[in-house]
Amino acid sequence: MAPDPQAARRQLERLLASNLFARSEQLSRLLRFLVERHLEGRDGELKESVIGVEVFGRRPEYNPKFDPIVRTEARRLRARLAEYYESAGQSDEYVIELPRGGYVPAIRVASSVGPAGIGRLWRAAFIGVAVLVLAIAGWKLLRRSAAHGEGYDLYLRGRALLKRPAQRGVEESIDLFTQAVSKDGSFAPGYAGVAAGLAARSGFDQFTDSERIAMLEKGWAYAGTAMHLGPRSADAQDAMAMMQARTAQWPQAESSFRRAIRLAPRELLWREHFAVFLLLPLGRKEEAIAELLQAVAIDPGDRSVHFALVSPLRAVGRFEEADSHCLRAAENDQQAGTCWSASLRRQGKVDQAIRTLEASQSGHVLEPGAAQALGVEYARAGRREDAERMAALAPRLASKAQIYAALGDKDRTIAVLDRMVPMGPTRLGREFLNASNFAFLRSDPRLSDLRKKLGLPE
Repeated sequence: MAPDPQAARRQLERLLASNLFARSEQLSRLLRFLVERHLEGRDGELKESVIGVEVFGRRPEYNPKFDPIVRTEARRLRARLAEYYESAGQSDEYVIELPRGGYVPAIRVASSVGPAGIGRLWRAAFIGVAVLVLAIAGWKLLRRSAAHGEGYDLYLRGRALLKRPAQRGVEESIDLFTQAVSKDGSFAPGYAGVAAGLAARSGFDQFTDSERIAMLEKGWAYAGTAMHLGPRSADAQDAMAMMQARTAQWPQAESSFRRAIRLAPRELLWREHFAVFLLLPLGRKEEAIAELLQAVAIDPGDRSVHFALVSPLRAVGRFEEADSHCLRAAENDQQAGTCWSASLRRQGKVDQAIRTLEASQSGHVLEPGAAQALGVEYARAGRREDAERMAALAPRLASKAQIYAALGDKDRTIAVLDRMVPMGPTRLGREFLNASNFAFLRSDPRLSDLRKKLGLPE
């Protein structure tokens, strides 16, 4: 006998709140999708092509023959479900399984699965009085489980936003993580998400010094709470690493990042954070590329990892690979235009590169990154007046620094970088002090002074 939909959803939330699923975003997302579609009577949609697009972010033309991500993760999900019901879920009333050969889940009362279920019914007959005595405690536990499930759903949405490179995504992720904590005050990953988000947010350039100090103080508090609640939580280790890297505690941050990866080796976000917030700021480009390529191998459809690979690959001269990852990261024509223009410029087709970029950025010049892309391209083409115009329009210090660097203007580049020091060592080290675009500054003694201010080694 199958349980009613409400009971099935309660069992789903219990599974997702367990330690076996709480540390695996991909498996949790897959399980929730399969169960919800099944309960909605949409079993016909549970096929590889649909799951690849809806769950794993593949493009609409996704072909399972060339990318086995759905089959691979389904096998992992079956194994994880079996492990759960052999351990923490032994006394659960309901069972959720994923039968081999398809993607439609089976949901049934535990007593229908065999002798263990029958034994459970006999035991229940003898402890009826105890059940009545514990009814109130059971109701509280059920409410706690539901809150944990709601918090976990908010957490998953926050994780997806935290991976986006733009500030808006980071800020929205912090809001969702905060809501997750309000649903369940003992949910360590929620606190960790807030801390990681604040570490990233403090690297953007429109905040005052006092606002940054407040962000970092709150980040440390939330990272500490996450570690207290879940010392073996990969999320907590990553959050602590993010805060340590943001404050130039490099050895401690590296240890924390590596612990997060050991605890959850198939989670992409820890490897991405390790590469972007520690290895690249320290100039360890080849190591960063290796970590990011491992992340790509785990999930080839993750756009943020492809985006993170572009800069280090270009820095070490692997331009064709960088172009490929740039295009795989692009979500629209505007982003794709920056990829094509870089490729055309390297081919010596400077005018065509500029026309391509102008067309793709038309109407977007005041958006973050657009004026920078055009300004850098104009500067490299010798169109100084146009480059200066873009530098004046660029709303962010980071964009101005990139354009001045492309113009070869040491004084203005150093001046802007000095104003950006409060943004911290992870942002400046990654995008400026160790970037190939700024190599012309490396003999300037003022660069050494900047490194000292930031806590970056020579």
